Amino acid sequence: MKRLFWVVVWFSLVSLACSLSSSDEPTILPTLPKETSTPQPPLGYATPLPGTVEGQVNTEQQQQQIDVALFNLLNQVESDRLVMHVQTLVSFQTRHVNSSQTDLNRGIGAARNYIADQFEQIQARSNGRFVTFQQPFTLTFNGITTQQHNIIGYIQGTDTGAGVIIVGAHYDSRTYDLRDAEAYAPGAVDNGSGVAAVIELARILSQNPLRASVMFILFSAEEVGQAGQGGVGSQAFVNNYLLANGITPDQVIGMINLDTIGNWDGPNGEKNDTDIRLFSSPPNDSPARQLARSINFIAYNYRLDLNVILQDQIDREGRFGDHNSFDNAGYAAVRLIEAVEDTNSREGDDVFEGLEPAYLEKATRTVLGIIAALSSGPQPPQNIVLRDNGDGTSSLVWEPTFDAERYIVGLRRPNSMIFNQHFTVRENFTAGWANTNWQQYEAVAIAAVDSRGYIGRFSAEYKIP
Repeated sequence: MKRLFWVVVWFSLVSLACSLSSSDEPTILPTLPKETSTPQPPLGYATPLPGTVEGQVNTEQQQQQIDVALFNLLNQVESDRLVMHVQTLVSFQTRHVNSSQTDLNRGIGAARNYIADQFEQIQARSNGRFVTFQQPFTLTFNGITTQQHNIIGYIQGTDTGAGVIIVGAHYDSRTYDLRDAEAYAPGAVDNGSGVAAVIELARILSQNPLRASVMFILFSAEEVGQAGQGGVGSQAFVNNYLLANGITPDQVIGMINLDTIGNWDGPNGEKNDTDIRLFSSPPNDSPARQLARSINFIAYNYRLDLNVILQDQIDREGRFGDHNSFDNAGYAAVRLIEAVEDTNSREGDDVFEGLEPAYLEKATRTVLGIIAALSSGPQPPQNIVLRDNGDGTSSLVWEPTFDAERYIVGLRRPNSMIFNQHFTVRENFTAGWANTNWQQYEAVAIAAVDSRGYIGRFSAEYKIP
């Protein structure tokens, strides 16, 4: 039976790799910006801009439609479920990679079984939309060799050619002494909160078809990774699955790492229950930063529960996460983490009582809104050109996007992490605008919006000449 199980898993992996690397790959959709790290001013509206759409497209009606759809979707997040997942993970006492693999009530094996069972329940209720399997890999840590497992869920998108978005979190934990596999290591916020959110996202998103494909991964062995390299489990996934199957960075829209998203308290009594930080690797035109800018805009535009605040580095100083593994291999990858951290309440003191369920619910709702847009909006425009009109003005022109009713044009000034200005047009071009106005900006990116009001991801940036 064990041999048969791994044969089934092998076929699942091969089938999934083929679906992502074939010419008929499922679409992955994008969604984007809000605001940046050190509070930067929100997108501006006062400057006259070319081709504004007022009166041409009923954007107010579309906004009402998307507001209702998002309201209904986000209200499916159940705080009790999130709390139950964190409580259960904490009850295993430790999820250290060298803890028990066979004890049903303690250790990383018990955690793996619980997560796998949750994904199997989601699969059973998904009408065939959600498939789950595990990726085993070998780990040697502190002189002990074990077999660890990444637990994976996958929703195949309905559209072709758009790739996949990956949402991940690590489920292992640690105590103060990283080598101690037996000490209490509850890991409630780091990273029971991220695991709970991923399970809840998979449950909700598996209930309806998505244009784009979405992959949910719970990684083992993040805590025993190395700064700058990422977690061991995520490295195994990147090397032994993505790269081994020829899945290139242009087929993966991006990886969103949910790591430590369950508390709003800082170390000195401060509280921040309105923001969430988003880390991405510089410079401002890197694939990761462009993905972050899209996420920022989406959260801003849809007025999601938490303000997404961009940070000008891949992670906190000297720290790392599973997104590093993807970023190092050229995949766009970002990390979401709570706005302030009480680092005194980590490792052995990361107990359930330190969880703020209301903040975890807000964070999960925010990510759900982002993923819903990424997986439901049109694909981004291609072949953007700034065309000189010969009269001191220029117009942006691009290829029309299938299913686009209108377009959002985002403008970024030099050295800015976010879009500083945006405007909406109906056609695949803008009216003429003075060349001196265009030259105030370093780059432009364009997103398509469908008739339901779903914003797709922004295009790759076009540098203004």
